[in-house]
Amino acid sequence: MSRIVTSQGEAQEQAVKGAFEKLGVFEEGMKEYLPGGASFTNDENLGLLDILMVATFGPHKAHEEVFGIKLMDPERYPLLFSWITALNEHPLMKEIQPPYDKLVELLQHFKPTNQATGTESH
Repeated sequence: MSRIVTSQGEAQEQAVKGAFEKLGVFEEGMKEYLPGGASFTNDENLGLLDILMVATFGPHKAHEEVFGIKLMDPERYPLLFSWITALNEHPLMKEIQPPYDKLVELLQHFKPTNQATGTESH
């Protein structure tokens, strides 16, 4: 995610392409090992992989709003999308996630820096 957010132009396009490829591999692995579409989560505990995934992709809607890049596409990655959605609905995550508007406001601070960096290099 950091390469996507901190780069511009062709470098950003390459970072997005790389992320799509990795998400595709992940999605295919889930299809192979979880043919029923079962989630890794249970009702009580989150595993390490759950925590890593929700930390990276949990705020995907805020990332999309601020940076204009939609990585978590339910049509392209239905199993990953459903997993992230389930994680975001987990009671623990609801308790510790920042309010959406505050997260968008925080991410906005990264955007001007990103754009200023991109314009200086041209």
